[in-house]
Amino acid sequence: MKKVCLACERTSFDSNLYCQEPYCPAERSPNVLDYGEWLGDIEILKPLIVLRSSVLYEARRQKQMILLKVAHPGLENTRRLEREAIFLRSIRNPYLPVLLPPYTDAALKDHAYGKAMLREHLLYFCLFEHFEGKPLRYMLNQNPQLWVRHIGWLMINLASAVAFLQSKGMLHYGISPDTVLVRFDTNPDVPRILLFDLGMVSTFQDFRANWHPFFVPPAYTAPELMNLRTFQPNYATDVYGLGLTLYELLVGEPAFPFKLRSDHDIAQAVRQNRRVRMNRIEDVKPIAEVALQAVHPDESVRQKTAIEVVGQMQAYFGAVPPKKKGPGPNLKMFMIVTVVFLALAFGITIVFTVSEIWASFASDSARNVSPGWEVARLLSER
Repeated sequence: MKKVCLACERTSFDSNLYCQEPYCPAERSPNVLDYGEWLGDIEILKPLIVLRSSVLYEARRQKQMILLKVAHPGLENTRRLEREAIFLRSIRNPYLPVLLPPYTDAALKDHAYGKAMLREHLLYFCLFEHFEGKPLRYMLNQNPQLWVRHIGWLMINLASAVAFLQSKGMLHYGISPDTVLVRFDTNPDVPRILLFDLGMVSTFQDFRANWHPFFVPPAYTAPELMNLRTFQPNYATDVYGLGLTLYELLVGEPAFPFKLRSDHDIAQAVRQNRRVRMNRIEDVKPIAEVALQAVHPDESVRQKTAIEVVGQMQAYFGAVPPKKKGPGPNLKMFMIVTVVFLALAFGITIVFTVSEIWASFASDSARNVSPGWEVARLLSER
C-alpha cells in the first residue's frame, strides 16, 4: 500500500507522506493498492489513475481481467460510488462501463457495489468489464497535441456519452481528461473511449444534497459552481466540462494550468476567466470556436446540451468510423469446416505417399538380391 497526495501527486511507500506545499491535503491522502496486493478475491495488477474521490485499478478475479473502482474513505465518496453503481446497473451504453457483480456468489440485481475490509479500512468498490485503454490524462502527457481528426472523433464519443447521461436526467459536473480511458483501434485508426467516472451522478432535484466541491479539481469546475447561492442546475454546466477537454486537446495544455498551484489560486483564475490563449484559430477555426463557445463563463452563451456539441463536431468531422465487423457465424463455420477438411486431406495424402514410398522401397530391395544368395537357393532346391 502507498499514499498518494491528491494535489501534488507525491507518493509515499511507507504511508508517511510529507508534502512541502502548505495547500496539499497530505493528511487526507488516500491509500492506494499496488501490484500483487489483494482485495478479497481480487488481485491488483496496477492502479490506472487516482481521482479525488476514488482510484481505478486494472485487476484480475479468477483469471478474468476486470476494472476495479475503489472509493476513498469518507461518506461523500462512498455515497457517490453507490449512486454510480446503482445507475450503471440499470443502463447499457457503449461509452460507459458495464457493471459486474462485486462478489462471485452474488447477483447484480442484489448487489451493485461491494464492501471489503483492508486492514483498518472498510472499502467500498465496484467492478467493471475490462477495457483495454489508458487515461486520457496520461496520453496527453506523452503526446500533448493529438491529430485533429483523433481529437474530433474522441470528442464526438465523449459528448455522446454525456448526452446519454443527460437523456436520463443525470448531471456529471466533473468531466476532465482524468475521467476517460482511451484506446486506439487499428484499421481503422480511431480512438475509442470509456467514460469510467460519472461525476456527481445526480438528478436536478438532488443536486444540493449530492454536490461536494472537493471531488472536482478547480481547473475543471465551472465558474457558476463556485457561487451556489445563485446557481440553478442545468446541462450547460456539463457542456463547460466538454469544452475544457476539447480546449486542452487543441492547445496542448489545460485551459487553467494546475500543476503545483493551490486550489484557491486555480479557482481565482477560473472566476476571472484567466485561461491560456487559444492558438488553433488559424488551422481549425470551426472547432476552436466550438471550444470557445463551450467554455464561455456565461452559461447562456454556451451550447445548451451535449447533443448540440455532438452535432457541431459531426458537421466538421463526420461520423466516427465504426469498428470493422468480424466474420459472421456462417462464414466462421465455413472457414472451420474448410480448415478441418484441408487438414484431413493433407493427412490422407501423407499416409498414401508414405505407403507408396515403402512399397517401392520393398520392391527395389527384392529385385536387388545378391547373386550369391540366388545360386545358394537354386542348389538347395536340387
